[in-house]
Amino acid sequence: MTTSSSFGKFMLGALLGGAVGGVIGMLLAPRSGAETRELIREEFDSRYRESADVIREKSDVLKEKVASFKEKMSEISSDLEETGRRTVSRFTEAGHSPSEPSS
Repeated sequence: MTTSSSFGKFMLGALLGGAVGGVIGMLLAPRSGAETRELIREEFDSRYRESADVIREKSDVLKEKVASFKEKMSEISSDLEETGRRTVSRFTEAGHSPSEPSS
């Protein structure tokens, strides 16, 4: 048995144990079912809003990084194009056709 499969089994057991414990805890809670459902709904809504905020923030950071990357690639492309033009110009000035191999 590999370490990753042992860890996977442990995590599965921990998740299932947590879920079973949560259900049992809700069933034995001193609140009514309606109160418990309302607490669960409020907690879910809170976690959902927090998650949406984090995703929005990370999305903005990712958009900035993509824009920066595009700008850098554009600069590199322009530099490469200019280098190519200078190289062709040097060959042309030396009397070579750009398609001729130099000897």
